[in-house]
Amino acid sequence: MKITDIQVNLLKPPDDTHLTSLGGGSGNLLYQIHTDEGITGVSEGSRGLHFSLHKAYINAVIKPVLIGLDPCQPKRIWEILSLGEGQRASRFPSRVVGSIDVALWDIMGKAAGMPIYKLLGGSARTEIPLYWSRGNGWTKTPEEMLSEIQEGYDKGFRAFKVRMDWREYRQDADPKKDFAIFKKCREWLPDDCALSFDANRGYSVPTAIEQGRKFEGLGIAHFEEPLAPEDLNGLRQVVDALDCAVSSGEGESSSWKFRDLIQIGNPDILQPDVLAVGGLSEMIRVFELAAVHHKILMPHSPNVGFNSMASLHIYSTVTNAVRPHEYSEEFTGPQEQVQKLFKEPVEIENGVIKLPDRPGLGLELDYEYLETRIEQ
Repeated sequence: MKITDIQVNLLKPPDDTHLTSLGGGSGNLLYQIHTDEGITGVSEGSRGLHFSLHKAYINAVIKPVLIGLDPCQPKRIWEILSLGEGQRASRFPSRVVGSIDVALWDIMGKAAGMPIYKLLGGSARTEIPLYWSRGNGWTKTPEEMLSEIQEGYDKGFRAFKVRMDWREYRQDADPKKDFAIFKKCREWLPDDCALSFDANRGYSVPTAIEQGRKFEGLGIAHFEEPLAPEDLNGLRQVVDALDCAVSSGEGESSSWKFRDLIQIGNPDILQPDVLAVGGLSEMIRVFELAAVHHKILMPHSPNVGFNSMASLHIYSTVTNAVRPHEYSEEFTGPQEQVQKLFKEPVEIENGVIKLPDRPGLGLELDYEYLETRIEQ
């Protein structure tokens, strides 16, 4: 089997959603890798890069390297794209490599007639609980965030996370309001519903410790990305000072970065993102690192669609990965809208997703509907 073409398209948002079709919008970029045997692998592009950059990378540098190669060698192709090989390639952005890699694993699963989780050694379970994740807390009142948490509760979710989206360039902007948001949601939710808090890299060390202790007083499932990602020594201070689980890693771009994160920052929970880290091929090594260091895994790949499904496939193979996987409809639109892209959608019931036993990712595009969504 040989790769014959690679396409990347910008998708328009569904007509009845509030989303705008910005080139960087997560879930709006569709990758397709075609082969000479009629098997097509599919994935999504990351909102971390604009559509024009994705397209430029694909047409100018990725296609000349990959056309004619065997798509059923994703690890080998990952090495070519990420590490370079003579004059054939250089180090391409991990999020572009991740999109290519997920689509290649989809092809390999389809060629083998097996779901990806079986190619990875088999699942420990195929029913995985999800947590409802809502962000942009810095723009919202506590009442507005609570309303969105209640929406998830009404849909059957029983684990939740609120995100502030402050980022490291707005350090310690408004911790009092952040805590008010968490407190409002925590007091409304039943005691048996987990609630986590994501500072999105927005705190200094002393503020993170002070906030964390206040969260602990109310009950928190995990405290996510309290500091800027490069402050690994500060992260260790926060981890050592708090009793609650502290997580980090969603932006790390390789297993080597995760090695440093573990050795220096020592977070309780690792959160690799299937695109940011460079796809499933590199995600495997991160998961092995987590196992060796007895670290909890909670992948970061919340959006409804192909990449979330890829993340769920590998997560299902980890026996002790018992915490819920992230889920959000913020960047893609409601689940029922996204499902129109697929001939056989994967349903989410009461906050739990059941992985299909179909080949590859288990999602087949409805090309007739897709034509109505491609931005011309």
